[in-house]
Amino acid sequence: MGRFASVDADGAPHVVPICPVLDGDKLVFASDPTAKVRFLRENPRCAVVFDSYVEEWNMNHQVQIRGTAQIFAEGPDWERAQALLDEKFRQYEPMFPLTPGETLIVEVTIERVTSEGFPA
Repeated sequence: MGRFASVDADGAPHVVPICPVLDGDKLVFASDPTAKVRFLRENPRCAVVFDSYVEEWNMNHQVQIRGTAQIFAEGPDWERAQALLDEKFRQYEPMFPLTPGETLIVEVTIERVTSEGFPA
């Protein structure tokens, strides 16, 4: 799981958890038509953070991805992402089936990656 950050029209951050899949130089995840989607339509710039925390701070790790998002409601890009998400997250089909036209797919083109805590 990661945390996805977008900004509203006033520049205020909006951060929510996501369960993405890496697809080449893109991250994809499913979304309902929520605030994050509305914000991305206004400003497609975004970030995703993955991290692990332990009390021994020198063992903490994090990766930050910055990029630009596109939103798909259906079509070949939607279908490709759905197949990847269903393969990785078996919970989708029985609990939250991904449905074209209802479930949106957010695709983040990765433009910059930074990390901390990983050995060189």
